[in-house]
Amino acid sequence: MPTIQENNLAFDFPANWYAVKYDHDAEPASGEPAGFYRRIILSEGVQQVRGMDIVCRLPGESKCLQLIEVKDERKRDPATDIAVRHEELRQTMLRKTLGTLASLVLAERLGNASLRPVACLSQQPLIEVVLFLEETPLAPQRSTLLRKVTEKDRKNILDQKLTAKFYQWGMPFFLYDLDKRSPALWQVRDLV
Repeated sequence: MPTIQENNLAFDFPANWYAVKYDHDAEPASGEPAGFYRRIILSEGVQQVRGMDIVCRLPGESKCLQLIEVKDERKRDPATDIAVRHEELRQTMLRKTLGTLASLVLAERLGNASLRPVACLSQQPLIEVVLFLEETPLAPQRSTLLRKVTEKDRKNILDQKLTAKFYQWGMPFFLYDLDKRSPALWQVRDLV
């Protein structure tokens, strides 16, 4: 079973999936080089191109990719304006999706071996975009019923905005977390 650690979360994918930590840095201790995105795309001063955290290829006859972004916001200051932060996340998701798709086109053109299973955009795969968002629970003194409803609504608004935009791009969007919105096809473990 492929497992990828991102922040304080471990993502366990089914054994027949190909999953790669797309934006990983070099690990000098193990001698593992940085991934394609960091070595090729970001090298020599390329700026403003962002990449998703995990890219997966699902098994099956028709090709299907999942682009997964992980945001563990539990250490964020609870006083942060959630509406502003969610707008930042929306923009980040759009930029990272476009950056990852462009990078996968280059990986396919260059025949990159480590990304070959997922660098298949010329074959028109179904592309699903996922945001795994874990947020700070409300502080007890701020958790009135109205506040809870408002916070929940803000997450639903983020979900609706991203769902609408990715629908416009022809890609299903999914918003998951550890508590109420768990992914059906893979599992997440909290490492904290």
